[in-house]
Amino acid sequence: MFFILRRLRRDERGQALVIGSVTMLILAVSVMASVSIGHGVYEKIKLQDAADAQAYSFAVKEARAYNFLAYTNRAMIVHYSAMLTVMSYVSHAIYLDRTVGAAASVLKVVPAIGAIFAAVEQAIKLWKTVVETVSQVLIPFLSALNVAFWLAQEAMLYGTLYDLVMYRDDVRKTDPKAKPGFDVVGDRGSINLDSLFSNLDVNHSNLKNFLHAIDDGPHSSQASFSSLDPTGLVKRSRLLRSNSLSDPDMAKYRLLMGNLANGVRREWTAVGKGPDLIGRRWDFNLCLIIGQLRIDKVADSQIKSFDEEFQNNRKDQLFASDDIKIEARAGCFGLFDWETLFELRFRAAADAQRGYHQEYGGNKISRHHNWVGLTPFLTSDTSFVKPWQNHFSYPCNVSVLTKDMMPSSADGVNSDTPFQLHNLTSSGFMEERSSKKYNDDDEGVRGGYLDMSWNFVGGFDDSTPIGASAKAFRERTGGMMAMAVGRAIYHRPGDWKEEPNFFNPLWTARLAPAKTHWEEQAMKDIIPEWNISANGFKDALNY
Repeated sequence: MFFILRRLRRDERGQALVIGSVTMLILAVSVMASVSIGHGVYEKIKLQDAADAQAYSFAVKEARAYNFLAYTNRAMIVHYSAMLTVMSYVSHAIYLDRTVGAAASVLKVVPAIGAIFAAVEQAIKLWKTVVETVSQVLIPFLSALNVAFWLAQEAMLYGTLYDLVMYRDDVRKTDPKAKPGFDVVGDRGSINLDSLFSNLDVNHSNLKNFLHAIDDGPHSSQASFSSLDPTGLVKRSRLLRSNSLSDPDMAKYRLLMGNLANGVRREWTAVGKGPDLIGRRWDFNLCLIIGQLRIDKVADSQIKSFDEEFQNNRKDQLFASDDIKIEARAGCFGLFDWETLFELRFRAAADAQRGYHQEYGGNKISRHHNWVGLTPFLTSDTSFVKPWQNHFSYPCNVSVLTKDMMPSSADGVNSDTPFQLHNLTSSGFMEERSSKKYNDDDEGVRGGYLDMSWNFVGGFDDSTPIGASAKAFRERTGGMMAMAVGRAIYHRPGDWKEEPNFFNPLWTARLAPAKTHWEEQAMKDIIPEWNISANGFKDALNY
């Protein structure tokens, strides 16, 4: 008997089974931990990819909108230049009729060569009729087309705002589990344009940030949108109704577009340079010893903005003029003064009162060329505070996505998460050895039990500030959050430096680090959840 007991005591067979069991348990826990970590990393990568894709998509939408504004603004300028060209043709045609045409009407009775002058007279009258008819049709048509371009700009603006809100489907294409913002429960798909600006207490950060670069748009520092005119549409539309220069906003639009249109005209249209005798601008000087003769021909065409008291408040005019003066004096050495032999000044204008023709010394003949004036257009805000510190005129958007990683259970007891050891959570063989510090009976987990189901991400004890902050973070995000920043930038290749504007289509999109273009305080002002997430992460890291 003692022999058997002594043998059993010295027998080492079966130890490998105990060691193997412990090893298998450790290996199983290690594998499950690796799988859990890998699963979390994978889900985080997918969520971050979705946030990056969303932020970049927003930036692309914003860049496309700004480029559309630039293209349409340039088209408007081209139309104004075309109108000025037509008006310069009108002015020049009537000048030819009053000078060359008048001379031809007299010389056509001369034998032999009279037929040539008669043909010249008819050609000039035909040219005058053609340009008059074309101008009366083309100017109203181009004016209406510019109004259509402006309406298209406003539609693009609201369409982009709508896209910035209705983004849920785009996110789900990258990560079906991703949810926009911090609200885990709810569906943003019901948002429409009617309700977009209805709640003044809501800080629509991305929408305001997209609009802040627009001259009449809200700034990012504003608490909320204006429900009456969130994008400045009503303000801009006044340019079509009561565009008085005494209104600084209207003067800004009128003078800017007018100066741009005046600056891109061709030389012949702007200052009238052309061939001698028939061109819009030329001079002739002849000295015959006994006397000197000179002829000066000058011309001009431009968009003019008059004050409220001018010509019964005509406001904007497409203006063109052709002047000619013939002078003579005795001798060629400047001993005698010039004497005017002939002078003709002609003015042609298009305005809201259907324009006029006027010869020097004569009355104005109205109702020739109807023009509604400069059309509203979208332009950038060039007065943004601290431009190089606060991303001057660069719209940036912040995409915050969350994902519900918390375990769910159909029966309220057994969690369906695959990364929890159910046999340990359902039995209490370690309960007497646990510290019970991290007990959470609602989740079916007690101290000492193994839980890899995101129940305690960020912190454990709700009674501590760390745990309370972590719990709030889990409730708002579902356990996982990702953020990305997209930016629409004004980029001209090379070293060409130019302020951002809506007249050159050079806008493109890129992702940006969260704090490369915003100061921390600006980020806190624009993103209401910034402090919540920052404090939550800080407490979690300190833990």
